[in-house]
This record gives sequence, C-alpha cells and structure tokens, in this order.
Amino acid sequence: MVFQSMQSVFLDELVDFEDQQRRFEEMLDHSASKRLMLVQAPGMCGKTSLLRILRFHCEQKGIPRCWIDFRGQSYDNPHFTLARDMCDQLGLSPRHMYQALQPFNTGQSVDAEVAAHAEASTEVKGDVIDSYVVTQVLTGVSVTRDDLRQRYMKERLKRAFITDLGDFAVESRGVACFFDSFEDISAEEEDWLLDALLCPIAEGALKGVMVVTAGRRWPEIDRWGWEKRAHLIDNLPSMSVKHIKVYARKVGVEITDEQAKFCWRASRGGNPLFMGMVVKNLQAVGEVGS
Repeated sequence: MVFQSMQSVFLDELVDFEDQQRRFEEMLDHSASKRLMLVQAPGMCGKTSLLRILRFHCEQKGIPRCWIDFRGQSYDNPHFTLARDMCDQLGLSPRHMYQALQPFNTGQSVDAEVAAHAEASTEVKGDVIDSYVVTQVLTGVSVTRDDLRQRYMKERLKRAFITDLGDFAVESRGVACFFDSFEDISAEEEDWLLDALLCPIAEGALKGVMVVTAGRRWPEIDRWGWEKRAHLIDNLPSMSVKHIKVYARKVGVEITDEQAKFCWRASRGGNPLFMGMVVKNLQAVGEVGS
C-alpha cells in the first residue's frame, strides 16, 4: 500500500482534540484565570493540527490572531523583529513602539512622501495617528543597528510592545497568539517571549491576550509554579479503535471493526496524523476497487 502524504489530510478532517478545544474556549472568557496553553508532545502527534483548529476557531469568532512558526525561522533582535511581525499579522499599529524608536531619527530612513505624510499626521504632542506612517517607519529601521541591541532599548521596546498589545486587545475584545515548533526557538527569542508575553499574562496583565505554544517541549518554566496560571498539556491524546471508526464516518469512510483495528496499529497506536493518512488510504483503496 502506498501512503498518501500528510498534506492530503485536510484541516476539516483532522482530530477534534475536544478537551484542548474546551480549555481554549475557556481561555476566551474575559474572566478566565488561565489564558496560556503550553503544549508539549513528541513529533507527529498533531501539535500543528491542534493549533490550526484553534486558529480556525478564532477566525470563526473574528478574533485577531497571529501565527509564528519557529521551524526554519529565526528573529534577530526579537524585541523588535518578532514584535513587529506579530503586530503586522494582528493588524496592530504599534504607535508606542514607533515612539520608542524616535532616538534613531527614523524619519531619515523613509522617503520624502512618508516623511511628509508623517508631518501631516502628527498631533501637537507628537503622537503619530496614521497607521501607514507607523508601519513604514518601523519597516525602515535596520535590524543591524548596534544601538538596537542596547539593554535600555530592548527594555524600552518591550514596554512599548506590551502597551501596544494591551491596548489593541482591549479594543479588539481579545487577541490570540500561536507559537509552533517551540523546540526550535532560540534562547534570545524565548527570553523575550517570556518577558513580553508569558510572564505578564501569567501575572494577570495583558487582559484579553491568549497564547498557545506547541512543540516538543514547554517554555523554560517551573512546572509547579505555573500549573495554576496555565494549561500545561503534556502529550496529546491518541485515538482508540472506537474513535477511529467515528472519525472515519466523519470523513465519509465506512470501515469495519477489523479495519479500525488495522488503522489503530498502522497509525502507531492512534497517532492522529498517521491515522488520518491510513483512513484516507483505505478510502482510496475502496474507490479503486469499486
């Protein structure tokens, strides 16, 4: 039997991860005590599939969201580059970050049209109110600048990002941030993520911001100290033979008990992604034989 690739297992055919979805829906409640979900599981257990399902849930509810995959992607100066990427995906105009970069004379790095637009869009107190200008100016900042790496600037940008994100979350009535392939995150990126997102949320700040991380490990946290502040998910559920039959019916494949048992064995004991491929191939074999 020739197995189809994982790309053939579409989002709407994947495992529902009902328990994890329920916990995430609880996080969306503004009174929720836990707004962090940290998932660790071995490879091929459906971590990315879970994030896609949760992201789709946000799309259905109109919740702004961002998705960062650390696999093959690194952020030099994450206090600026990673923060900027998140803002871009969320549709957030980071005005406080713009103000934090004023010592760089960023107006010199943008063209005359943008500079003129900035002048026309500036209030008396100096706050830029045009999101186009903010975006263009931040884009024009070179990430290779030595002063961008200075401790005071890192702290200044971190505080600015937290303020921008917090204000946006209030305006949007919720924001969701998804971080995939967490095992590939760099030490610098993880330090920033802990300082700018995870710790503030765990301490009750950044109301309305939800974060889900998924990878072969959790962030570097004290498990016992975080259990009351985050949903700590250690491994994702495999599927039983009964679950596989229900799943097959969901995607339009009728299988016998023996075929369900075969799928369970062939999918390494109910591994969600492998199970999806095996069931799809059973369907393909049936179509060829009919």
